[in-house]
Amino acid sequence: MHLKSFNGQIQKLALALSGELPGFEAHSKMAPSHRDRLISNSKGPDFARKSGVLILLFPDDKSELNTVFIKRNEYDGVHSGQIAFPGGKYEESDPDIIATALREAEEEVGISGNAVKIIGQLSDLFVPPSNFLISPVVARLDFKPELIADKSEVAEIFTVPLTHFLNKGSYGDYMISYKKELVNVPGYYFKNHLIWGATAMILSELLQVYTESNRIP
Repeated sequence: MHLKSFNGQIQKLALALSGELPGFEAHSKMAPSHRDRLISNSKGPDFARKSGVLILLFPDDKSELNTVFIKRNEYDGVHSGQIAFPGGKYEESDPDIIATALREAEEEVGISGNAVKIIGQLSDLFVPPSNFLISPVVARLDFKPELIADKSEVAEIFTVPLTHFLNKGSYGDYMISYKKELVNVPGYYFKNHLIWGATAMILSELLQVYTESNRIP
């Protein structure tokens, strides 16, 4: 992707991010069927812990606008082995949630916060299973980054062109094993990776804003 074309897309996306966001409407398209029950059994977002994730957008050598995902290590927790955006919990030493997202992304995949430029944020999302309120931070990088996984947290890193997720064959409803039960969840597929849950809900909003930004003259 020529930098001029990349800059044009990013400028339109930043403009779209500064306006009214689709939030709940976009999230609900990829919300698991058991989400409402989990929310009703929780204390709600006002009592949740804060966290930030980084949605990094960069051009690759095939002229596509890409973003970064990680596959979490297997561990004794609700998000074991799941696909996510780089990120993690807010620490008191963080100036704000943007700093949280940048710090965590640098720790998990080696993205230097000094190299990226923030272009906006998506809607906060409450995740009842882990009691986190996720703030997605959107940033740009003018080149394809060299990504290095923190082996203590990250099993795999992969990048995907945003346009992949706009293809009808890339999303649908899928049967998965979750907490020793078979559940049907909406999600996105990329190769052998199923993106579902909070990450799919955040991605749904990103794709809707991205699509709308492409209509800006």
